[in-house]
Amino acid sequence: MKNLCYESTSNCLLKCPYCISSDNGVMKKDHYLEVIDFIDRLLPERLVISGGEPLIDPLLKEKISLIIKKYHEANKEPYISLSTSASQAITEDMWSFLKDTIQCLDISLPSLDHNTYTKMRGVDLLDQVLINIRKATNYGLNVRLSIITTKQNYKELENLLKFASYTNVNSVRVGRYFPFRNAYNVKDNYELPETTVTTIIDDINNGKYKNIYNGKIIPPIRSLSMMEGYLNVDFNGMLYVPNKDGKEIIGNVNDIDINTLELSFKDSQPKIFIKYKEK
Repeated sequence: MKNLCYESTSNCLLKCPYCISSDNGVMKKDHYLEVIDFIDRLLPERLVISGGEPLIDPLLKEKISLIIKKYHEANKEPYISLSTSASQAITEDMWSFLKDTIQCLDISLPSLDHNTYTKMRGVDLLDQVLINIRKATNYGLNVRLSIITTKQNYKELENLLKFASYTNVNSVRVGRYFPFRNAYNVKDNYELPETTVTTIIDDINNGKYKNIYNGKIIPPIRSLSMMEGYLNVDFNGMLYVPNKDGKEIIGNVNDIDINTLELSFKDSQPKIFIKYKEK
């Protein structure tokens, strides 16, 4: 299995109107031991831990430590990418832990403008995010800046890339807004025309921003179908893949036949996520 995204908590400091993971519901019980047992059986090449906001999960350290232990018991090294809004204060102890345990800190930053940030995030925590980005690079973490382009912020792309250069982040992923899961409900406010998305993709591929940011820029994917082989598991232990209607439920981690699952995903998992894996 190439890729697995573990949505480890529903808790978050933000109130994004387009939050896709809100359709997981509110966490009543954390089934993380069952999920980690599933991860142990699968041992994906790349594990993304997201939320909600994983950095306010009180069990985050325990979860990551257990996952690493499972890989080491199988004589393998994990590739763990932590996906965060970086909107909360982070202790020195946590910075040290992340430096020692994860391979990529993926920080989402939609805007450098407080008004736009607030429109997209529901609250204004931009200053804390900017502090954390600088701290992350100072600590020597492998930092990737994720920019989801929407009607609200796509004109800021050049300034965001200048900020990425200034703060010495390792790479930038320029995403796109897809109206699926809960995000479908507000698509008129956020979804870009396909022609605009195509222009953004072509500009990146043709090197338009090379003089602004000389690190790796990952362009948006061209269609949602490229994510259909990207397996997700939530804090309840439910497995699913995204599709145009929201998400396709595969089943619970306790009931899945790993061999059947791996076979069904063998040819469908897109290469884009592994292709750009940071070294």
